[in-house]
Amino acid sequence: MSRVVDVVVVGAGAAGLAAASRAYELGLSCYLLEAKDRIGGRTHTDTATFGVAWDRGAHWLHSADVNPLTRIADELAHPYLARLRPFDGHFHLGAGWGSAADWEAYRGEFEAAVEHAIEAGAAGQDIAALDVMDKGSRWARMVHHIFAAISGMPPSEISTADLAAYRDTEVNWPLERGYGGLIAARYADLPVELSTPVSEIDTSGANILLETPRGTVRARSLIVTVSTNVLASGAIRFTPGLPARLISALEGVPTGHANKVAFHFRRDVFGLPDTSYVNFMDERNPARPACSFQVRPFSTNLAIAYLGGDLAENLDRAGEAEMTAFAREALGDMFGTDIFKELEGTAVTSWTTDPHMMGAYSCARPGHAKSRAVLAEPVSERFFLAGEAVSADWFSTVQGAHVTGIEAAEKAAAYLAGAVAAVRQR
Repeated sequence: MSRVVDVVVVGAGAAGLAAASRAYELGLSCYLLEAKDRIGGRTHTDTATFGVAWDRGAHWLHSADVNPLTRIADELAHPYLARLRPFDGHFHLGAGWGSAADWEAYRGEFEAAVEHAIEAGAAGQDIAALDVMDKGSRWARMVHHIFAAISGMPPSEISTADLAAYRDTEVNWPLERGYGGLIAARYADLPVELSTPVSEIDTSGANILLETPRGTVRARSLIVTVSTNVLASGAIRFTPGLPARLISALEGVPTGHANKVAFHFRRDVFGLPDTSYVNFMDERNPARPACSFQVRPFSTNLAIAYLGGDLAENLDRAGEAEMTAFAREALGDMFGTDIFKELEGTAVTSWTTDPHMMGAYSCARPGHAKSRAVLAEPVSERFFLAGEAVSADWFSTVQGAHVTGIEAAEKAAAYLAGAVAAVRQR
């Protein structure tokens, strides 16, 4: 990597891959640097652990009817489950299964909480989602869990204005071979420098210099796609330092927390339809956090627990054994502990403690919804950020990362074209 390239892209997640691909389409020379030994970032499908596909990270084609990656899935023949409402009403209350009336009552409260939060945000109130919720209702724990699973933060840390800005068609489809599988297929031929973490970036000279274990990389422009938590942590040292306005924005839009625990069984031990979704809230123990599961996705014998917010962060930091025990206890309460006689294996995700991610997806804190616009601004005339956190209305999603990656490459191309024109005019 000794030559000076037009653009260097840091991070080969969905944003970085889209940025590098678009740069090549525009005729730019490019290096794409990735710290991990694989592409995809937080969009990662695991087929090795159990011999069947499951997504450790992103799973849904959100707003699938307008999501540009739906078209790519169609072009690559990657099937997805297109149904209007994927949540089918299975709700366990600790001592037994809830009734249809219980489900409707919970869903009504959740949808009302979302509506109130969006109404507040649309009215210009950048306050905590918790402030407009019914905090003492029977379903409060479950509602709080779903908010945390969606945003990666507890409702006390979710901006209503941020929620109101999200563009949601409520059409959400899971991919049979995994979202990571789709991204890996789309960019299978894209040149990537794997296992190449960047430790320092110097933008003070004629060329931008990036320090890696493989030597110094030189480029005329720069696109950085790492998470807001990684940028804020100082894991990459910048010369000159990042602007104070940008640092404040990074702190206002942290990368929230979401993790999964996957259980693989020898056979179907659940007796539920394929690709079912189950909520768990133990009414016998008000201190016990709620959680939810995807059961038998696409006819596999998997049960995958979804954990969000503080619960996801704290269990990740506590370690794999504690995270697994939490999810296993809930699964046993719902389906009986005899199911574990058929258990073949377990796996957990650890996005919080992953040094290259430090979280799952971004969430603007109350009072900080406008910080996303700061992230979208060029850091300098030749330095751009991309990633889901940068998106104004598709944040926390793969399509948000994808679109901002393309936009960053086009900004870099415009800068380079202008620099060339300026030189010719001298």
